[in-house]
Amino acid sequence: MPGIVKVWTSLPASKQLVLAAVLAATIFAFSMLARTASKPSMALLYSGLDSSAAGDVVDALERMDVAIDVRGGSIYVPTGQRDSVRMKLAREGLPQQGQAGYELFEGLNGFSTTSEIFDVTYWRAMEGELARTILATPGVSSARVHIAQERSGSFSRNKPKPKAVVTVTMARGELSTGQANAVRFLLSSSVPGLTAEQVAVLDSDRGVILSPGEIGRDAFNQADAIGREQKLEADILDLLEARVGTGNARVQIALEIDAERESITERVIDPAGRVVSGRETTEVTETSSGANSSAVTVASNLPEGDVNGGGSQSNSERTQTDERLTYDLSEIRREREKLPGSVKRLSVAVLLNDVVTLDANGESISTPRAEEELSALRDLVTMAAGVNVERGDTLTIHSLSFEPIVNNGVVAERNLVSELIERYVMTIIQVTVLAIVTLVLGLFVVKPLLAVAPADPAAGSIEQLTASATPHMPAAPPDALDALRTLATDKTDETAGLIQSWLEEPEKTA
Repeated sequence: MPGIVKVWTSLPASKQLVLAAVLAATIFAFSMLARTASKPSMALLYSGLDSSAAGDVVDALERMDVAIDVRGGSIYVPTGQRDSVRMKLAREGLPQQGQAGYELFEGLNGFSTTSEIFDVTYWRAMEGELARTILATPGVSSARVHIAQERSGSFSRNKPKPKAVVTVTMARGELSTGQANAVRFLLSSSVPGLTAEQVAVLDSDRGVILSPGEIGRDAFNQADAIGREQKLEADILDLLEARVGTGNARVQIALEIDAERESITERVIDPAGRVVSGRETTEVTETSSGANSSAVTVASNLPEGDVNGGGSQSNSERTQTDERLTYDLSEIRREREKLPGSVKRLSVAVLLNDVVTLDANGESISTPRAEEELSALRDLVTMAAGVNVERGDTLTIHSLSFEPIVNNGVVAERNLVSELIERYVMTIIQVTVLAIVTLVLGLFVVKPLLAVAPADPAAGSIEQLTASATPHMPAAPPDALDALRTLATDKTDETAGLIQSWLEEPEKTA
């Protein structure tokens, strides 16, 4: 401490001012270096949340006493705590994406809730649950569902059908027609009485994707058609590469799909064919009996006369059978429903690479494939793809030379080192800059200021030699070198002893 004070007092005022400024800058640099080194690395927790959901997450993190770094719409937490924080937030039901769902029923009171309030809460909960399901679609950042349900009167017979509108905001890419159809059928299958024709799908950037109305070609699953094309291409490519080699064939297939639905009812009547449809048989039997009367005489008219008149008895019996047959004509009824998805037209294009050979100089020569080989491959592709010429299908196969693949460099893949550098690159830069600044200040500013100019070695040697040689010698002349030479000449023994003591003195470590 006394040495530092002595050095400080020996410096002029200008150097004292510079030294104070340098010391202050060095202390600040070291403090920044220590702060940067001790600051934990932050990892992304959530991004793209709306204001209310982000506020709930930040409030929960503050209650957990977790360090937070909010950068725009993103929330960062220490890397080591990110996974545990996510689990704790999920246990609390955070973050809440989209509209509120069935948890709205938790705030209802059975004694004070009317039927109107319950209906409104039910539709709000339904909208929230559907919005959460749509948010599970990859690429969707937000979704809103609105269901319009008209109230019917107490004595109305026809209940009005609900309608729905869905607004989707994509985080990346665009909302495709297939995704819009999926959203449409999700709502029509989840809401009672809601048909797919009454659902409209909107994109916040592109506008209307599906408008309400009859479902036509848009309702057809285009993803299924693309999948069928890809499967056919893969099958044909495997078949061709077995002959021409891997990478020497290209296949492109275009399917024209019939998206119409058709119902056919057919009734055929054969006039030449009769079929007994009914048989009716009637049988009638009659039986009668009586006396035959004789001739009328005077005696028969008398009261005492013979009433019978001498007649005889008669009996009669009759049986009648009738049969009635009913005939119908032969009839055939057929009902057939044609569903969408049948192939209307198939187009297949196949490109084969020429046969590549090497000449005597090692140069490649491309030779077109023979017509016999192309004909055999054409037959194979026709059978594999199911090409039907009568339906209007087309197949084109050609042999052309492929362009050589240009080497555009090596693709750099991510590894552990690159990920660490990317994650901590800013920290590494800060620490490096602060270390360099501190080193430069210490070596080139502080050290020169604290250094004290040493005494003249020649003068010190003269004084030491003079004092050790003889204390009664006169003062040294102005020229120190001449005085040293004269002294060494006069006092040879003392000079030799002094030099020997210097040589025998042990070397001091720096």
